[in-house]
Parts: sequence; C-alpha cells; structure tokens
Amino acid sequence: MESINDAEKTLIHISHLHPLKLVASPEPRPVCHACHIQCGVQCYGCTKCRYFLHIICATAKKDLNHPAHPDHTLTFELTPPYPSGKFSCYTCGVEGTKFCFSCKECNYNLHLDCSSLPHSVNSHSHSHPLILTYKNPFPSGTTGICDLCENYVDPCKWFYLCRNCDFLSHIGCLPEAMEALLPDMPIQPVMPRPRPQGGPQPPGNAATAMDNLQMQQLLSAQAQMQSLMAVNAQLQAQQLMSAQASMGQSLMFTNANLHSMWRPNYDSIKDSI
Repeated sequence: MESINDAEKTLIHISHLHPLKLVASPEPRPVCHACHIQCGVQCYGCTKCRYFLHIICATAKKDLNHPAHPDHTLTFELTPPYPSGKFSCYTCGVEGTKFCFSCKECNYNLHLDCSSLPHSVNSHSHSHPLILTYKNPFPSGTTGICDLCENYVDPCKWFYLCRNCDFLSHIGCLPEAMEALLPDMPIQPVMPRPRPQGGPQPPGNAATAMDNLQMQQLLSAQAQMQSLMAVNAQLQAQQLMSAQASMGQSLMFTNANLHSMWRPNYDSIKDSI
C-alpha cells in the first residue's frame, strides 16, 4: 500500500499522486486527510498540495487482524465500501467518510486511529493496568459510569476497564491512551458524553441523579428558548410596524410630488380648452 524511503524520509502512498515527505507540521496545524484529526509535531505531507497524513495513518497496513473482530481480516479502504459513502466506527460510534479498516461481510468498520489504540494502559488515575474492552462485560441491561468524568459509558462502544475494581473510563478520558496513539498530539479536554436515548440505565442512585440533572438542564434550556422566541417575536413586530410606517410616509410624499408635477399642467390645459 505504501513504499517508504528511510534515507529521504519519503513515502509513496496510494492515496496521493506525489511522494509524501516526513515534515514538521506547518502552522496552523493541518488536519489529517485520513481521520480529520489535527496533525501533531510531525506528519507525512505534500506541501505543494496541502495534503497531510498522521504517521500512524500513512503507515497503516493493507490488512489488519484485530482481536475485536477475530473471525475475519479487516481490509484497508480509501473510501467506505458502501453505497452511502459512509461508515460507523465500532470503536467510537462516530461516522466516517475517509480511510477505514472494514469487513464488508459483517459491516464492521474502524477508524485507522481507533484500530491502533493500545490494548492496555497504565494510568496515573488507577493503580492497575486498564484493559481495552470491546464488549459489554456486565449483566444484560446494566452498565457503568466513567470514574474520571462521571458520565454514562455506552456499552456498545469500546472503553477501558479494570475488571478487578470495576474501574471504567472512556477512551477519550485517558490522556495516556491518546498519547500512546498519537504521542505528539495536543490532548484536548473531553466533553461530557450524553447517554443515548433508550439505552441501558446505570444502576441505583447514579441513574436517578443523572436523570434529575438532565431534566433540570432540559427545562432550563426550554425556558431560555421560549424567552428568546418571545423577544424575537416582539422585535419582529416592532420592525414590521416601523417598516409599515416608513412605507406610508414614503407613499404620501410620492403622491404629493406627483400631484405637484401634473396639477399645473392639467390646469393650464383645461384653461386653454
């Protein structure tokens, strides 16, 4: 899929006509064409075309045997192999339109960067190694809360887990996982993850507290929206009345001007008859 020249630090990649050279990322940092994530300190790029790839995305192999999908080999695809031109990543659930690893038979797809997440992570947040978990290990209908951000963990997505302690973490909540994946990437703060509608509920008081908080936030947002709509309607009404008044004055002025123009001529013609 690619040919690397170590001496010249160049790479011939199937996705681009020109050789890609290992370069220091220009400022502002470009976005990787493969995964749409900002490039790090170094990347492979064609500066003439402004085409850049993460090192990990540029050097992805043609085939991948991944423990999350052991029955079939995942194949590298430049574009999703589906009529829609899109795929949903089994790791994070985010839709993609660019490079991916895919099993067309099972409609199983991974982002390139998601496929390279480390199997285990040693984090300062927990005393034991955290293991990348692909399937929900909890009893049916139950799940857990991320111990770092205290938000719901979607059991349909991958997450890190210490099974001995039932310590859970979203992938994005572990800086060590992101640094292992893209070591020179600036780590962005993780936004709270909302729970999917109709999904399994966290047990006990955690579910009740989160439901109450979300209901309060929803009611507050609805009240703010109604207030904004009322203000907007009032402003529109004032603008309409002002426009109507201005139009009426303009018509009166125009009629007066027209009358002053044709009336003398009309009177003189009338007198001459």
